[in-house]
Amino acid sequence: MNSWAKTIIVGVALLAGCEGSISGQNSAGSGASSGTGNSVGSGTGNTTGSGTGNSISSGTGNTTGTGSGGSGTPVDPTVCTPGIPATSQLPRLTRAEYDKTTRDLLGIDMQPSSMLAPDTLGSVDQRAWDGFKAAADSLAPQVLTNATAKAKVLPCTTDNATCINQFVTAFGQKAFRRPLTTAEISKFTALYTNRATLTQTGTFNDAVTLIIKAMLMSPSFITRAETSTATPDGNSYALSSWEMASRLSYTLWGTMPDDMLFTAAQQNKLQAQTDILAQAQRMLQDTKARAKVAEFHAAYALQGDATRWSEAAHDPQLFPAFKTTMVPTLSSEAAKFFDYITFDMKGTFQDLITKPVAFVDKDLAPIYGLTSTSTTLQMVNLDATQRAGVFTHAGFLASYSSYNRTSPILRGAFLEKQVLCRTIPAPPPDAAGTPLPPASADLNTNRKQVAAQTEVAGSACAGCHAPFVNPAGFALEAYDSIGQWQTTEKGTGAAIDSTADVAIGAQTAHVTGPVDFMTKIAASPEAQNCYAQRLVTFAYERQLTNQDVCTVQQLAGKMNTSGYNIISLLTDLTQTQSFRYRVKELP
Repeated sequence: MNSWAKTIIVGVALLAGCEGSISGQNSAGSGASSGTGNSVGSGTGNTTGSGTGNSISSGTGNTTGTGSGGSGTPVDPTVCTPGIPATSQLPRLTRAEYDKTTRDLLGIDMQPSSMLAPDTLGSVDQRAWDGFKAAADSLAPQVLTNATAKAKVLPCTTDNATCINQFVTAFGQKAFRRPLTTAEISKFTALYTNRATLTQTGTFNDAVTLIIKAMLMSPSFITRAETSTATPDGNSYALSSWEMASRLSYTLWGTMPDDMLFTAAQQNKLQAQTDILAQAQRMLQDTKARAKVAEFHAAYALQGDATRWSEAAHDPQLFPAFKTTMVPTLSSEAAKFFDYITFDMKGTFQDLITKPVAFVDKDLAPIYGLTSTSTTLQMVNLDATQRAGVFTHAGFLASYSSYNRTSPILRGAFLEKQVLCRTIPAPPPDAAGTPLPPASADLNTNRKQVAAQTEVAGSACAGCHAPFVNPAGFALEAYDSIGQWQTTEKGTGAAIDSTADVAIGAQTAHVTGPVDFMTKIAASPEAQNCYAQRLVTFAYERQLTNQDVCTVQQLAGKMNTSGYNIISLLTDLTQTQSFRYRVKELP
């Protein structure tokens, strides 16, 4: 094809839904960023920082916790500023959303996000544009060579203007998640009219491929545009039914609306809160919701590639029950637990933290003192005096440990920062090099050695470790490096002490061991608020704003109500003012 023809295609695509550049979303993504060493990032949200040794190091990456809200001033997560946060009208599809959307739109499941640039803020640069173009170039030709995809996309196959008009109108509405304007229909059908000069052969199939490619390169596909100017209260814009269909589908499914949402939008039945609630309740029964909620819980537990969960390693001489082949199973176990509690049990946040059940196979079972011949993960009831919830499972415990011993620092920092949303500053630059004192008659347990290493009065480390990090980790010392229950220290035989005075919010709670600790975490307003904060930042794909704090407080305020489950929390998110309205972000 001639270069000028390519330019026409790009020009049509760029003009096909909105004018100007494609602006970046006001978001910070939702994936856990990578980290190395025994470190936990200092940013709240989905971040594990890089470092070595048992340090709590500062991290960067796709943080979805407390942020500046665009102002440059850190947001106080306890201060609610009523109103709706100003956000971009044109948030771009994330890589994960792009994969799911093209799968559901085209019927082709091939993860084209591998061709896209990483999720970033700001306008589309050349690298990002090249990625979108490459993905469109790859996807479009496959539609007509795949019988299933062709049947899904093409309502007719007659080589005439009527068929093309029908195709452009129907497919365009799905691709753009809204009806096309008359001008847009004309621009896309013009590609068919001019197919002889714009394609290699000028055939019907080439023209259809060209139109699909142009639509996939359009800002109206690449972005989740919200352009409604309806202002019922004079201060904010109410989302149209079409925009609400997209907001619901990308929040609860991470992909485009289905036919029922499109029908509701066509009938303008996504304005009233009751209609939105009914759709949310329906959508949460779909398997796509399970996948999206699984992504949230993976972010909540800081799971993912290049995280501690994917890099767990332990000394085979000290821990023969641990095999490197078990590493993927650690994440799968947690994922099945989260899914079971949320959807099968219809459980609460408290159940996530305290329910004494797990999913084991023949390799994981021995870690829990059980036997199994199953090659797949099966649910089992655990000893309620020893286990309570996901953070007493082998997956978390084995991931947040050192190679040859437990790590109260890693475990304690995770719980304080990620589960209780405590802000802990970065350690001194030389903290990672602080040696662990050797075992001795006085230091005959790992707990005592860690305390001696980090709690020296007047040291730079003591201010964080003594009151916050260490006690939370010490309460889990009843589990060894791979998560097995232990009552005596390996090597010395000294008794394990898992009592501790743990900081939970502004209070200090005495806990008698891990089960007591988890029970107190589950009941605490701080942990409930933190879970709601993680959910809001994940759902909105942005750092916390002052206005989001109001939403967090509204949701967290219900979490201690008997029977208020996670599904209720998700549906209530769709009822908030911030979900149903937007405020334009000014330059």
